[in-house]
Amino acid sequence: MLEVKSWFSNIDPTVSLNQVFEHLPGIMYFVKDRESRILMGNREFAQRCGLSGAEDLHGQSDMDIFPAYMARKFRADDLEVLRSGKPLLNLVELFPSRERLPEWFITQKFPMRDVKGKTVGICGIVQSYERILDHSNDVIFTLVEYIRSHYSEPISIPELAKRIGLSQRQLERRFQETFRTTPRQYIVRLRVLIASDRLLNSDTPITDIAIESGFYDHSSFIRHFRSIFETTPLVYRKHRHLSKT
Repeated sequence: MLEVKSWFSNIDPTVSLNQVFEHLPGIMYFVKDRESRILMGNREFAQRCGLSGAEDLHGQSDMDIFPAYMARKFRADDLEVLRSGKPLLNLVELFPSRERLPEWFITQKFPMRDVKGKTVGICGIVQSYERILDHSNDVIFTLVEYIRSHYSEPISIPELAKRIGLSQRQLERRFQETFRTTPRQYIVRLRVLIASDRLLNSDTPITDIAIESGFYDHSSFIRHFRSIFETTPLVYRKHRHLSKT
């Protein structure tokens, strides 16, 4: 054991980690300090974050990259790892690029310790949930596919539960266990993210985008959009268009 420790003490882990993770297809990795600032990551992680390359990750925080509600969740998970000194495994969560629709990903987070054993940061890997797990017979994922195909229509939670033969309480519990959110929250966030994509990539009036995304009350759309992006749809569209010019 002492020989192993002595050998590793002479290795530059930064170079080793980067080389390994740059050549593992479908795997994103990151390292953060105690303030959840990104110290390093691989190219695939950077590109999923809407950045050009791994060098652009350095010093970025989740708040710089993701919608506020996602960044808050990521930070809460980071703090749990830092507090407990234990890994958080198999976190199923939405992980979008900066302006794209999200997909379900599975994240593993681990504490990083200094030579004295103090937790000084975290590292993690992120993989596509659909690629690494066979959930073809999982009724919850069957339901998610239904939601993604019918997001623009009125969706009733009791009807969703009935569709897969569960009570509403069972559905809520299963959904929470799998995605750490409720069906209603998932539907709202999906609709908002779809709307955000259309705000950027079309000239469709905002009111029409709201309706096409499943919001039949314009004020409700504004409220939910602001809760996620911390700005209004109009300001979001103008700001993003300006940033592209």
